[in-house]
Amino acid sequence: MNGNSTTNCIMKLRLLPAFILLGVSVPCVTQAQFLGGLFGSKHKHKYKHVQPKPQPKALVKKKQEVTYPETVRKSRYRIDILASLYLDDLVNDGKLAYKDKMPDKATSGVAFCQGALLAMDTLKAMGYDMDVFIHDVNTQSGFPTGLIGNKQLDTSSLLIGAVGSKDIQDVAAFANRQHINFVSALSASDADVKDDKYFTLLQPSLQQHCAFIKKELQKKNLNDKITLFYRTDAPADDNAYHYLQTKDTTWSVRKVLCNAIPDKAVLDMLFDSATSNVIVMSITDIAYAQKLLEMLDRNYPGYRFEVYGMPSWKGMPSIHKTEALENIGINISAPFYFNQNSPTGKYLERSFKAKFNGHTGEMVYRGYETVFWYATLLHKYGTIFNTHVADNANAPFTKFSIKPEWDKNLDFLYDQNEHLYLYRYQGGSYMVAEQ
Repeated sequence: MNGNSTTNCIMKLRLLPAFILLGVSVPCVTQAQFLGGLFGSKHKHKYKHVQPKPQPKALVKKKQEVTYPETVRKSRYRIDILASLYLDDLVNDGKLAYKDKMPDKATSGVAFCQGALLAMDTLKAMGYDMDVFIHDVNTQSGFPTGLIGNKQLDTSSLLIGAVGSKDIQDVAAFANRQHINFVSALSASDADVKDDKYFTLLQPSLQQHCAFIKKELQKKNLNDKITLFYRTDAPADDNAYHYLQTKDTTWSVRKVLCNAIPDKAVLDMLFDSATSNVIVMSITDIAYAQKLLEMLDRNYPGYRFEVYGMPSWKGMPSIHKTEALENIGINISAPFYFNQNSPTGKYLERSFKAKFNGHTGEMVYRGYETVFWYATLLHKYGTIFNTHVADNANAPFTKFSIKPEWDKNLDFLYDQNEHLYLYRYQGGSYMVAEQ
């Protein structure tokens, strides 16, 4: 990195109560359709039967095979982390630009990198040697296109992106050309990445979540009792609806269009006060989904509901309140569950308090385990560890299930984490079940 740029970033980060390092080499870490015919004479008189020639079967397309070059082992590996930190907005002229609360736009990226730094400390203590660089993609010196153009990522052994979809495609294309693994750790968007065996989507896509919901309901034999709330006037919600409507003979639901809040008279014919009413809501917008839930709670106080929602609902305020939606069980799929009472969880709490003087959140855990697990894969298998991602023994919390994804034409897309948990919220508390 540019020396002056790096120095400025370090000075800014030291002013933040939750951050100390950017762009600095850290010695630590780790790791048939088929064709056929039946022919006969079209004449009514006697005819000589001719045996039809066997017709060749059309070639059935198989899934594209994915192969990798030989791994490269190094005495020292380099990991580059790209994150949205907004340091230029957080620190101006050597002073904090905010008083009491860090701006929401910066919290995820900063917390993720805090966890990454704690992972570095752990792995350093284990005797692993790696160089770690953190780049703020929202500063001029950290723009992904600039980093790529200036060849600052050419010697990287692994790229980890805690970035939004707008930054993914350029980084993925570069990593594919250079044969460098690129792990997109936060965004559920694939940014239209295709045929890229070095790209991993760690946050499962909306399509994967919808497939998980269907599988859960089919396991419980609830298919003939399900009501599907959907809407078509919001692109993300319409996508979720279509993901849930893939051809499946065991999936049969009653559908309610919710472009507007549905009339009570319509719902009265669908719900039963004597049993638990199962609803799937393909509504990703948290505010609108909450209006629908509040409508159910208000209009049907004596009824019981089991609602299956979208992964975005984990940020819905009402599911964490004991007095809200008391007769509604809300089920949400999520790829991560972090037990703060586990030995690793307690260790992270202590380490975070000592280093940053605060308490951890989910993004700290995600940063920690992403960097720790992938660094151990690097250390154990070298730069091309792709055929060994089933080795999740060193993943601190989540037993990631990294699988190849293909499109409907069986063309390879990329690798994706398919591991999901099912959270069930009711009365302000929740339970977690692993798939």
